[in-house]
Formats: sequence, C-alpha cells, structure tokens
Amino acid sequence: MSLLTHDTIGILKEAKTPEDCIIAAGEYLEKGGYITNDYTKAMIKNFEINGPYFVLAPALAMPHARPTDGVLKNGISLITLKTPVNFGSENDPVKVVLALATSSSDEHLEYMSKIAMALREEDIIERIYHCQSIEEMMNII
Repeated sequence: MSLLTHDTIGILKEAKTPEDCIIAAGEYLEKGGYITNDYTKAMIKNFEINGPYFVLAPALAMPHARPTDGVLKNGISLITLKTPVNFGSENDPVKVVLALATSSSDEHLEYMSKIAMALREEDIIERIYHCQSIEEMMNII
C-alpha cells in the first residue's frame, strides 16, 4: 500500500461520532495535499445519505467520495481511534478508519482490491489497532 505514508497515519485519535472519524482521517489527506476540504465534506455527506456502507469489515471503516469531489492526487490515510465509535453497522464498533482518495474510478477499484488483499491477513485490524507507533504500523502494513 504505497499510498500510505508516515504523514498520513494517526494513532489513537479522539473521535466521538462517525463524522468526527471522517474529519480526522480527511485532515491527514488535506494536510498532505491529496484532497481539498470539499472531499472531506463529501465523505461526510455520503455517510449521511447512504449510511455506514463503508464499514467493510469488523472494526474497519473506509470512507471515500467521488474523485470529482476534490481529489488532487491519490492518497490513503489511516487512523486508529482512542475509543471505538459506532457507525450504525453490523461491523461496529469501528477502531480503524482508512480514508481513500483516488483520481479515477479505475484507480479506486484497483486500490480497493489492494487494500482487501492486505486486510485478508488474520487479525490484521486488531494488530493495526494496537500499534503504539507509526513505525510499528508501517511494519505491519
């Protein structure tokens, strides 16, 4: 997952609501120049309209929006939450949020496939969640 960098990882972030989680993950992408704030707003709007469809596995949320909503370049942010958050999904509570920003639908599918392959490893979400440093997380990923 080469789109994930030290600068796009946050450990034990404070968040009380799903929207807080999305904002926290979006901030890493915004600061890195991957997206505009419009993209973060679009991720929140997707949640408000469509519900927690992006809570793809137990404890994992992967919010995203359309490339036209403000993607400047491809990027991924990953945050772990200090306190797990309920999104209203059967896979609640969410402990890890991985925000995906891609500049085309084809790239979106490509990275979703790569992420799915990376997450197939047994207990990978729990291992990521319990990381104490960015270096430790990068080694696991």
